[in-house]
Amino acid sequence: MVRKISKVGIDLIKSFEGCKLTAYKPVPTEQYWTIGWGHYGPDVKQGQKITQAQADAMLVADLAKYEAYVNNPSYVPVTEKLNQNQFDALTSFCYNCGAGNLKQLCNGRTLAQIAASITKYNKAGGSVLKGLVRRRQAELDLFNTPDKKNTDSEDKVTAIVNGKRIEGAVLKDGTVLIPLRAAGDNITGSKINWDQKTKTATLDTP
Repeated sequence: MVRKISKVGIDLIKSFEGCKLTAYKPVPTEQYWTIGWGHYGPDVKQGQKITQAQADAMLVADLAKYEAYVNNPSYVPVTEKLNQNQFDALTSFCYNCGAGNLKQLCNGRTLAQIAASITKYNKAGGSVLKGLVRRRQAELDLFNTPDKKNTDSEDKVTAIVNGKRIEGAVLKDGTVLIPLRAAGDNITGSKINWDQKTKTATLDTP
């Protein structure tokens, strides 16, 4: 599955990169110049100027490049397990730190281990930068934020036990979970009829 960064991720990138229409170096030791929404590379020359439309076009092209790295199991072995917020956070990370650091961050690590290592990438030229500290923390916060859209669409179900609707039932990993206190003591051994179209579980207790 090829995914794209969401508006949340794009807004995070924009908030830290800012947009400058004249080439600059955020850190004097940088090899290349930067322009637009953080576009960096040998194609940017000292004194170069661009329009806002050109800056926006560069952002779109750059996002596609960094999305491809996060979608690539060679760089992110756990890419298929990422929710949208995690995907966005790693795309922002890659946009700022590059594909090599993305691979180093994710190689051989679980999602929890990746999260624990994100904030370590806060240096430029060997020095810790406050801006990078803030950005890594923002990416970590986004990485750890549950994907509300997926939760709402997949987890909410209706449960009816002996004709009574039960509040708090959820569908998790293909299993309907029902609060025992609400369902009663005799739920064990119940026959469950599942309606996928309406996401309704109907139980008749013994």
